[in-house]
Amino acid sequence: MTSIIICTHNRGGKLQAFLKSLGEMDKGENLSYEIVIVDNNSTDRTKEIINGFTERTLLNITYVFEANQGLSYARNKGVQEARGDILAFTDDDCIPNKDWLINISKKFQADPLLAGIGGRVELYDKRDRAITIRTSQEISEFKSVDQLYSLIAGCNMAFRRTVFDEIGVFDPVFGAGTKLASSEDSDFLYRAYKKGFKIKYYPDILVLHNHGRRTDMQVRTLGRGYACGRGAFYCKHILLGDTVIMKLAFGETMRLMMRLIKNLVGRKSIRRQRTVAWGLILGVIRGFPIFLRRLLAPRSRPTVDGRW
Repeated sequence: MTSIIICTHNRGGKLQAFLKSLGEMDKGENLSYEIVIVDNNSTDRTKEIINGFTERTLLNITYVFEANQGLSYARNKGVQEARGDILAFTDDDCIPNKDWLINISKKFQADPLLAGIGGRVELYDKRDRAITIRTSQEISEFKSVDQLYSLIAGCNMAFRRTVFDEIGVFDPVFGAGTKLASSEDSDFLYRAYKKGFKIKYYPDILVLHNHGRRTDMQVRTLGRGYACGRGAFYCKHILLGDTVIMKLAFGETMRLMMRLIKNLVGRKSIRRQRTVAWGLILGVIRGFPIFLRRLLAPRSRPTVDGRW
């Protein structure tokens, strides 16, 4: 069985478009699936919208409430409640292609060694800024840490349950709704990659991202959040003695400094570099005490509810 896990927080309007796309999705004749929708402490009409849609359709939908704020908490709740051996993740502001579910199932059936997959992410509305997308048309295997932030997006990925059994669930300090803002997907991917799991990107596994960001301010805010998550991610793994991540963090820092110097010399705007730099620093500042406490009283991995 494939479990589709969607986490939502106060996005009732966009959730309706997403639910409609689920109703129109091609599910095949013999494909076993379920839909687990995790309401992450919403205060709008989210529950009412989900219940109304469930009553009008024959879809196999389970509604779950998670009071702990944060995308990792919500995803971990979905993992805990899901019954499938394949766990597929997308976001409430995405519109999966009609063959999304079937293509995911086919990839895992065709390759028993395949542990995780990611797919293409295109804009739903061409007026939105070209961010948070993955547009490559080439099949690629995740073989290098340099691909960590460019190959697979958290809004379009799926894993066998055995991956969670081996490495644990999403680290709850990361993700939207937390002080670290992002990188819950990157942290999970990296832990799976370190364990040697086979992970591939397939362009025919497609979702359209209806993110709605069109202004410079919205882009900068998102960029700062992503940088904050990366800074915390670097901090976590460097404290664990990971030299691979140390080199990755050093490389990004050097490129950022060189770009900053080049723009200063050329009297160009340094706003983007300043935003990224501040986000990275903020992530380290916020993450360091958390990960240091873990280091002093370590556990091997997060428990089923995402706690350490």
